[in-house]
Amino acid sequence: MGRTMKCIWIVVNRLQPAYLSCYGSEWLDTFALDRLATEGVVFDQCYVDRASPTAVRRSWFTGRHGFGGPSRTPGLLRLLWEQGVRTVFIGDERSPSLHGVWASGWEMVQVIRRDRLAELEQESLTAGCIQAATDWLTRYAASEPWLLWLELGALQLPWEAPLYDHDAVRALEGAPEQPIFEPKTGRVGTDLSKEEREVLLYSYAGVVSGVDQWLGMLLDFLRSKGLYDEVLLVVTSDCGLPLGEHELVGDVGVCLHEEMVHLPLLLRWPGGKEAGRRIQQLVQPVDFFPTLLEYFAAPVPREIHGKSILGLARGEYVQLREYACSIGRFGVEEWWALRTHQWYLILPVRTSPDRPIPPPRLYIKPDDRWEVNDVREDYPHAAEHLELTLRRFREAARQNRLAELPELRDDLLRISVE
Repeated sequence: MGRTMKCIWIVVNRLQPAYLSCYGSEWLDTFALDRLATEGVVFDQCYVDRASPTAVRRSWFTGRHGFGGPSRTPGLLRLLWEQGVRTVFIGDERSPSLHGVWASGWEMVQVIRRDRLAELEQESLTAGCIQAATDWLTRYAASEPWLLWLELGALQLPWEAPLYDHDAVRALEGAPEQPIFEPKTGRVGTDLSKEEREVLLYSYAGVVSGVDQWLGMLLDFLRSKGLYDEVLLVVTSDCGLPLGEHELVGDVGVCLHEEMVHLPLLLRWPGGKEAGRRIQQLVQPVDFFPTLLEYFAAPVPREIHGKSILGLARGEYVQLREYACSIGRFGVEEWWALRTHQWYLILPVRTSPDRPIPPPRLYIKPDDRWEVNDVREDYPHAAEHLELTLRRFREAARQNRLAELPELRDDLLRISVE
């Protein structure tokens, strides 16, 4: 395998990129992640394929969409083990990765539990995870090739109160005096007042700032130990979190909007190569599987749906996909979505028996970030073709034929939006 290869893959569960300065936030400073962004590569267009924290993990560890049918391809951890890569998981007791088949295959698993925090002299699960990561790195960083997978669950409901950054929130205009850490979830509709929603958003922002500070401590540790320029560093999330943007708070219904499907994805090469590069290609969680295999020089199975993003991060031209599809399910409800660089179509397919199926919705991208203005009637040709393509994609997924994806017509991609 040549030189020793080391990777720290950090997953901040339920992190909306809109709260990071490097993704356009103008009101909250996230200094650690912003510095990482300037020293690394930022992927602006990373979107979930399954709007579910559990289902997205299938994409990570199999390289196949969660709606793509069964596969006999070995999982990520098995392939890394065959390559001689040590795999280590550190996360807290609420991590979805600890449940189901994804919990097996790691060489080492360390779970930070709330009832053990006193022994660690820490107040939060996130702090305990960061301490566990630095302890492991102190002992084993010089060893053979390894992947350290670090999952932080501070932004999963209920939020971790000790992480709330009072100073950062007080500096924001209109900040509430009292945050909430266990907001009421549900289909709030229009019942959520402006004041209640502001408390919700500021509370979330305060915890994001606290997580950023702990990530900054981890990055400072890597610098102090001479590891910062030796490792591939990746920061991403599993899913976003609805906070009333479209009448939902929490996981109480199907949400395929920006707040749920858009993921942060930051990558820093060893030595800081390609610093400052921003990538506009459409990336999805299935691409993480071949990315890690390529980094560790492991063979990439042909049956997977994803493609490595390392070529893009090196400045090479790589066409990942023309469009990205997502599915959201909740109970009997099933919605699908298709995104290009210019359009975003949301297609309800099935709802509860007592509710009619809403019509599709079409949004202009990237202008309408929060999907406020439905332009389906203004651009019927685009809406019709995108819906047809999405229905064909759905049928290919149902028949496990995702290698035969329908293409978008070139004229659609050239439609002028005025």
